[in-house]
Amino acid sequence: MEAIDIKVPRDLIDLLGLEDAEGVEKHSRLLLAVELYIDGKVSLGKAAELAGIPCDEFTGVVKERGHKLRIGPKTRAEAEKEYKAVKERLAY
Repeated sequence: MEAIDIKVPRDLIDLLGLEDAEGVEKHSRLLLAVELYIDGKVSLGKAAELAGIPCDEFTGVVKERGHKLRIGPKTRAEAEKEYKAVKERLAY
């Protein structure tokens, strides 16, 4: 996975209670993944993968932040897309 470097003010890192670059990375990945999930751009499983945490842990984070879980596809097209992706994964 390609990565980019960003500058984050030390004051912001201190206010968040983070200690190092690794903590900033984990926190950033989590926040970005939650946003993508809430906006409907990725599934729960994909968001957890992007955040680098287990799906059940990600579910807890979403709930803790006061968001509702999106269960199942919203449209037929989304359901067909998910079905195709699962079918491809199972085919190897």
